[in-house]
Amino acid sequence: MPGTLRRWSLAALGATTLLVIGAAAVPRAEQRAPAPSAAEVRATLDRATARVKDFFERAQSLVCTERVHVQPLSSGLSGDGFGRTVESELRVSWDGDAGGASEARAMRQVMKVNGHKPRKNDRNNCTTPERHDTEPQVLSMLLPGERDDYTWSHAGAATIDGRPALLLDFREKEALSLEVTLQDDDEDCLSYTVRGGSRGRLWLDAESHDVMRLDQHLTGQANAPMPRILQRRPGASPTLTVERFDTSYRFKRMRFENPDETLVLPVSSTSLRITQGGGTPRMRVTTEYRDYHRFLTGGRLVPGPGPQ
Repeated sequence: MPGTLRRWSLAALGATTLLVIGAAAVPRAEQRAPAPSAAEVRATLDRATARVKDFFERAQSLVCTERVHVQPLSSGLSGDGFGRTVESELRVSWDGDAGGASEARAMRQVMKVNGHKPRKNDRNNCTTPERHDTEPQVLSMLLPGERDDYTWSHAGAATIDGRPALLLDFREKEALSLEVTLQDDDEDCLSYTVRGGSRGRLWLDAESHDVMRLDQHLTGQANAPMPRILQRRPGASPTLTVERFDTSYRFKRMRFENPDETLVLPVSSTSLRITQGGGTPRMRVTTEYRDYHRFLTGGRLVPGPGPQ
């Protein structure tokens, strides 16, 4: 995801893998307009930053249903065997510091695994979402404290959800690097951290400058040594290589009552990961977020009727 630090986890050496939030191919867009000046790009970026700051300032604790489907893929990127679906109640809250990188806190309660109530082995599985970091603050890349970590350029115009959109391309300045560790000291659950090395595109509503879509991919391949304990296994690879990691988020306006306001929130994400050296080599993860509520003081749930 956008940002300096991204953590991903996978089951080591052949078990099923889960990426936290995670990618569809970038669509062909887009009518190209004459290249705007650097000042015009900066003005567009300032408007988008203002919208994200407003969100972090106004957003209270949020509750939604998160549905994650993990699908191993064949070499042709079609489904290969059975996938795994985990449905959870996800609660997310922010510190509310919109001047910098707001820290998000997430708590999941798994409700169903493949349609049934979670069993003990389901909870211990490396692919269970609550064992992983999450990045609900994906749009924090636009906040003043993080925006300068990227280079930005205008990429034309398009239409999204029937509305005109402005396109901004970004590229992370920090070089791509990879670190591989064990998740919770579990030899069957490998975790890797990707820093830097991302590029992608934002779709901004042309009127409000809200982000309606965000796509990202790595600028190259990343390699890192496997933990020593895994390297000693027969036939184990000494390194992990992340060949490809594409992510795509979609956002929609959600109306809330008491107080009345509208927030732009993620409604889906997709992720495509290809690795060598550990875990399932090809994986697609599809995540849906629905039934948003605000969780206010005193344990009161405030409904949001849904997208406008």
